[in-house]
Amino acid sequence: MEDLYLYVAETYHPESTDITLTIKDEIAQDELEQLNSAFAICGIYNSITQIKDIVVENGESFKCFMMPKNLQELRKQNVAPVRLITLANKSVLNYASSIKTYIDMETRILKKCAHSEDLEQFKDLQHSFYDGAMEYRFWVNFRNYIVHCEFPYSIFHASIEDGYKIICSKEHLLQFDNWKHSRADIEKLDDQIDLTAFVDEMSSMIFAFYIDFFRHFAQDIVSGINIYGEFCKKHNVRVPVIFKTKTRNQLVGSSLQPLPIKELQEALDVLKSNPHIKINTIK
Repeated sequence: MEDLYLYVAETYHPESTDITLTIKDEIAQDELEQLNSAFAICGIYNSITQIKDIVVENGESFKCFMMPKNLQELRKQNVAPVRLITLANKSVLNYASSIKTYIDMETRILKKCAHSEDLEQFKDLQHSFYDGAMEYRFWVNFRNYIVHCEFPYSIFHASIEDGYKIICSKEHLLQFDNWKHSRADIEKLDDQIDLTAFVDEMSSMIFAFYIDFFRHFAQDIVSGINIYGEFCKKHNVRVPVIFKTKTRNQLVGSSLQPLPIKELQEALDVLKSNPHIKINTIK
């Protein structure tokens, strides 16, 4: 591989002008490799943040779709009741499936990138939620209900008194024999079950998983911040980028390597939001 000359530049971007780049220093390849190591956590941060956002957004979309005003508007647009039932089942399946994907992704990353005790602590948190929250029990068992039994929605109801709604009945859910501990929860519910009522608490637990997840990578995050800070201090830069060029002092035709500083800072912010983590900052 052809050797490249590496330079660190300062970026300056006031709102009223174009971005300005000022070359500061030439750096060695091993220094760039050390700098890049500071951002190793950013790939994990992006993956987990994206699936967390998908879960929460799917939950909100499900709630919005099931609102009587939305169903009424869709009927005005001549969407057939059978189609509305299908869309309701699609929406709730998307939510339940994204929950499982989130838990599976955390499990996979902890297995690959953390210690065995970190994975066990994650499992302990799952057990705690399962034992303490019927919403968690319901959603983790719900996907198996769909796979092995049926979709929850099969009735479209419209009346002057009740308006528009798509009904999930307790009797319909209890046709499934393997609800495990959720069966006793479901038996206590009304005959018509509002599944959207189970979304907010579950999404709150997804946030709790998300905040707890990053404590397993606390050392990586803090180390990354320190490496980046020392690099900026050494080269007297605040917002650095890296230039790579084949010819010394010739930047025409060079390539630019931006640094995922925003993601690293956001990962640190999530870590700081964990009430069980204390970080001492020295200025």
